[in-house]
Amino acid sequence: MLKVACLGTALLALVSLTVSAAEVGLVTAVSGTVKLQEEKMLAGELKPFVKVRAGDHLLMEAASGLQVVYFESARQETWQGAGVLEVGDGSSKPLKGSPQVQVRTLPTILVRQLAKTPSPDGNVKTGMIRLRALSSPLESVEKEYAEMRREAGAGDRKPELYLLASYFELREFDKLEALLAQMNEQTPGAPELSALNALYYRAVSAAKSAAK
Repeated sequence: MLKVACLGTALLALVSLTVSAAEVGLVTAVSGTVKLQEEKMLAGELKPFVKVRAGDHLLMEAASGLQVVYFESARQETWQGAGVLEVGDGSSKPLKGSPQVQVRTLPTILVRQLAKTPSPDGNVKTGMIRLRALSSPLESVEKEYAEMRREAGAGDRKPELYLLASYFELREFDKLEALLAQMNEQTPGAPELSALNALYYRAVSAAKSAAK
């Protein structure tokens, strides 16, 4: 009985560890100085398009801001000001300071694709979250994008993030690279585009190598 109890405890611990490692949100914008502190790790610079996990801490200095989209709740949070945030399963919780937040709910189809944005390490999975595979043909994807772009502000990159993730999933790599080139031409030198370029060119290279 003791062995069974020990085995059960070990399995519960393993399940707990796996769940805690699930990616729950995507950082879609960062301004000023913001740091990411993951469990038992030193805080490092938070960059755009990094996925966060429940329990991560986001350290914001004065005059800084960030935007994070949560996958399961489709909740977008835009934070401004100094403070410390704790990432939850579907929302952030302020631990220190008094940063201001604006919240909106995004369309499910958009969030589903944002969750499939490749991670900096090339991982395109979404942890323990199970999302339906994209079933829409290319024409439908581009139509959805056009509608999102018409409704979004000029500085909102989420429609392009949707289209990039969709092109990547559909293996439309030429279209993906053309879209990146267009974005770079429209806003040359934008810091967040450097991160986006590196992320997708690495993911495309890995996908092409795996297909050989």
